[in-house]
Order: sequence, then structure tokens, then C-alpha cells
Amino acid sequence: MNKNSNYSQEIKINTSPKTVFEALNEGMDIWWGAISNSNFKSNGKFTITFENGYWWAFKITEFIPYQKLTWKCIDGEPEFNKEWIGHELHWDIKEVNQKTILNFHQIGLTPQLHCYEVCSTTWDMFITQKLKSYINKKSSTM
Repeated sequence: MNKNSNYSQEIKINTSPKTVFEALNEGMDIWWGAISNSNFKSNGKFTITFENGYWWAFKITEFIPYQKLTWKCIDGEPEFNKEWIGHELHWDIKEVNQKTILNFHQIGLTPQLHCYEVCSTTWDMFITQKLKSYINKKSSTM
């Protein structure tokens, strides 16, 4: 792996882009962490807090329903992971052959960062297991 490569992950899900987009807005407290101060729209903001007390605040810089979300990390737990401040988290949603492909890229999360191993492994779990499971459950109840 290139040490300058940004973290990325892709999943394919048997559901609509709308369901995936909604999971990245309304459902984050179920698959990611506790959400507060949320305003899910362009230029909106939200804060995510985890059970261990770690938190990050994000500004939504791109909000294209059912297609794209971009969040910029604007603040975070100072004792744990201020490395994320300034990072951009890109979520791209595409429909291909009645399946939805979700591409995630965290611009700034590269192998040379102190938190890379923990953060990339944790993202793998959140995206490929928790988010995918949440979307599949949400799809099966529709």
C-alpha cells in the first residue's frame, strides 16, 4: 500500500440509493455512534460521540440526496484524535444493476498517521458489518 493512500472502502447492497442515503443521515446513531447537534443538510453540522467519550464534529460540505455526501471534520476529542481535524469523509452512492454501490474515502486518513491502523480497522467494521447490516434490516422491513 502506498503510504500516501487515503483510506477507502466499498460495499454493494441489494437496496435503493435512497435507503443507503437515509442510513448515512438518519440512522448513524444505530450503526456508528450517538449523534447530537445534527442538521442534515448542505452546510449543516453534527457531532458524533462514542461510548468511550471520544467525539468529532463535522460540517456537511456536500449534500446531494441519494448520490453524495461529504463531511469535513471541524473539531474533535483533543486528547485522542485531533489528527482527523481537516479530514474530508466522502460517501458516493451509485446504482448498478439493481444494487447500490457505496464508496467511502477519508481524505487525510493515510498509513503514516498515528491512528491509521485502529481507524482503518474500525471503519472496516463499521462500514462492512454495522452499516451494511443496518441497511439490510431497513431494506427487509420496507
